[in-house]
Amino acid sequence: MTCAVDAIFLALLTILNFIVGKRRILYPPLIYSLVWFAATALFWVAPIQLNEVHAITWWVIALGAFAFSVGGWITALLPQSLFALRMRVLSHPTASSFGRVVLLAICILAVPIMLNDILSRGGGGGFGQVFMNARDASVSMAGAGQSHSYIIANLPVFSILVAVICLIEQRDRIFWIALLSSLACCVLSTGRTYVLMLFAALAATQMLKNRQDNVSGLLRIGLLPLLAFFVLFIGLVFVNKDVSNFEGTGAILTNFVLAYFVVPIPALDYVLTHSSEYTHAAHHTFALLLNIFSALGFSVNVPSAFDSYVFVPLPTNVYTVYKFYFTDFGLIGALGGIIAIAFLQTVVYRRATNNGNVSVFFCSILVFPAILSIFDDAYSGYLLLMIKAGILALVYWGALNRMHIGMRIPHLQLRLWMTGKRNEA
Repeated sequence: MTCAVDAIFLALLTILNFIVGKRRILYPPLIYSLVWFAATALFWVAPIQLNEVHAITWWVIALGAFAFSVGGWITALLPQSLFALRMRVLSHPTASSFGRVVLLAICILAVPIMLNDILSRGGGGGFGQVFMNARDASVSMAGAGQSHSYIIANLPVFSILVAVICLIEQRDRIFWIALLSSLACCVLSTGRTYVLMLFAALAATQMLKNRQDNVSGLLRIGLLPLLAFFVLFIGLVFVNKDVSNFEGTGAILTNFVLAYFVVPIPALDYVLTHSSEYTHAAHHTFALLLNIFSALGFSVNVPSAFDSYVFVPLPTNVYTVYKFYFTDFGLIGALGGIIAIAFLQTVVYRRATNNGNVSVFFCSILVFPAILSIFDDAYSGYLLLMIKAGILALVYWGALNRMHIGMRIPHLQLRLWMTGKRNEA
């Protein structure tokens, strides 16, 4: 198989998923096949000199997209009543603003905490220099097996979850403040993927809440967040990346924007054609369990936060969603894992179309790893995130949104009994 044939196959699969998904834009198999079609088509025409990509890689990409589609299609066999169930403990007809104010206060406090962390890691210099130094320090820490404090590492994600909750409840002043606070936390993380996670989740939430999960809804609701993401994605290059070695804006954008979409494909090709080099690699899929065992004192091989670099010929350490499932389970196991992921994500999506708050919450968050599948594996890391999101959802919808400030005083009535003769006609 060639790149051109793969692009045609993915285009046809995207059209099929559009029809099977009843023209719903957030249907997970449609998102997955669409982003892979876009990445493959862009690789086909991209003006970047990259290593040769062999037929096996194009077959894996095609079969992987088909496997994800099959996982989504299987959910049509489930009874419709399953997608209309409501958890009584999380269902409440009205919601107080007290719970959102509590979460918002934490988000607002997170901004100076993140800013202080940036300044402490970035050293002196101007605004851009501080960001670049902080970014380099983060990469160096990850390469050395170190990490940020637990609070710093979780504040950007927590702020995104809070912004989604606020939007689900009501698009009011509290939401807009939460959005600005979350955006500040995402930018202060010195990365750009959190920005995509934020805008993708909010656009999906609004489309589901308005029941506009279609092309019209995408243009009316999703287009602006998408454009805002691309503006920040490009603009942040000149803030947190060292671009001094590149001549002209074109070279900068090619290396730090266009390459992000196409370079992972030849990187995956390297893994597939050099599989013997990864025989004894640490299992990435079970990184959460391995880290728990390591913390308990067991001797286990824990994978590093950042993968090793390859040169294709541009240096990269991202290999699309497929690398780790392939190195952990082999090709058949990887395709089986993709089917299972698609099945679970589509089940959540189909529940969200019934407009339940909790299902909309999880469905909106899961849009991000589907989009990022062309870049890296976010599903394995999302296991821990979904656990955290589940705890936050239980705390908020199970308790916080039912709490009110103050004490209710019974209404007292003073009844005046009047005596007198009734008028007679």
